[in-house]
Formats: sequence, structure tokens, C-alpha cells
Amino acid sequence: MKSLIFALFTVLSGMTFLHAQKVFNENYSFKSSGSTVAFVPIINNFKDNDDITKKILRDTLQLKFNDVAVLRANMDTKVMDILKKVAEKDYKSKEVKMFPNLTSVISTEEMNYIKEKFGSADLLLLPVVFNVNQSMGMTFGNSLFRLYDLNNGDFIQQFSEKINVNIGDDAGFAIMTGMLISGEKYHLLKNIKK
Repeated sequence: MKSLIFALFTVLSGMTFLHAQKVFNENYSFKSSGSTVAFVPIINNFKDNDDITKKILRDTLQLKFNDVAVLRANMDTKVMDILKKVAEKDYKSKEVKMFPNLTSVISTEEMNYIKEKFGSADLLLLPVVFNVNQSMGMTFGNSLFRLYDLNNGDFIQQFSEKINVNIGDDAGFAIMTGMLISGEKYHLLKNIKK
């Protein structure tokens, strides 16, 4: 137990939060019965992404997270093309605060196709940006997540952050991946309670 506490303290003391941006649509109402979330799998060269994602995105009373491995298996070329269109939409700060509907980027048919391929999920959690890089024994990460309602296209929230940790190699990749996903989940759960 002491070694676990020491390891956690070491990681936290060597971590720097450089920037975070949070935008939440205060007019959006989450379903009282709970929602199913499709977290779009992270695509990069780190092999443990899905395992880390599963450990962090466990079901809560308000949210049920679809299995990321199943979602990855259902990602055909059409899904990838649709998600690419959504991810490539670069909103200016003023535009984000207007909470543009998903159907302003893709068609209703495309939105329904994603919903179908992702197990009839209510919400789409898309890592628009997810970068983890290493240099000189440090790991740097930045992410930008968007959350959309797949039933009506509502833009619910956008969260971005930049972090670095004084750990390299696979351990640094694992910690950074976990921290970026945890940050998004924390802000999502916080906004549900509003």
C-alpha cells in the first residue's frame, strides 16, 4: 500500500497541467434513465489504448459505456469517413459556444448509421484530437473531446487539455492516455450533475 501511495505521489508531483478548455451546453438535459455512450476508439501506435479505456470508462448510474473493442470491430470505412468529417470540423471559439448541431456537419442518415454501428448508443464521445508524444524522458499529451447526442445531434460539450508527466516509455504513454480519458470522464460526470 505504501509503495502504491508513493508511486501515485511521484506521478502527481511530476505532472503539469498546461491548459484546459471546457465548454458545456447548459440547455442540454441528460436522460434521467441514463444514457449509453459510444467512445470512439483511439487510433495510434500504443497497443494498450483499449485496455486503459475499458478500465477508466466503467459504467456509472447515469452512463453505460459500450465496449470499445466491439466499437472498434464495427468501424467500417463508411463509419471512419463520417467520423473524419466530424473530427475535421474546426470550430472557432465563438462557434463552439453556439453548440452547432451534428447535422450541420453530417447528414441525418450518416448520424443514424453511426448510431446503428455503435450499438444504438445515445451519445457519441469523439476524441477529435488525441496526441501523446515523448521527448527526453517526458511524455506530453493533448486532447480535444466532443460529446454529441446521436438521437437529435445536440452538441453537448467540448473539453480539451494539455498535460505532461516526467515519465517516459510505455509507462508514460499509459499514464498520459489514462489521464486524458479520465479528465474527459470527470467533466462529463460533473456536467451531468448540473
